[in-house]
Amino acid sequence: MKIYVIIIVCSLYMMVYTDTIEEKSPGNSEIICPDAVSICPSTSTCCISTDGDYSCCPLQDGVCCSDRIHCCPEHYKCDLKIFKCDRVFNAQMLAIKPSLNKN
Repeated sequence: MKIYVIIIVCSLYMMVYTDTIEEKSPGNSEIICPDAVSICPSTSTCCISTDGDYSCCPLQDGVCCSDRIHCCPEHYKCDLKIFKCDRVFNAQMLAIKPSLNKN
């Protein structure tokens, strides 16, 4: 009888532990943009695009460029004259991608 109690307790522990791990998994999470309609992956940044809707910069904490087409990594500035991110490391500008809608 004791062995059954131990098996049941261990099974319950594993079920709770597994659910906790799945809830905290950052790979599947999303962010809701300020318009409350557009959704981007949690590893990206919401930026206003040329049509006025939100799009996703493929960088977490990215910097949205004023042309509303490109974005740069965090702590960089957009240099729209030469289409580069802050000449420091010759980082390339990335095109923003359309967001997903909640609906």
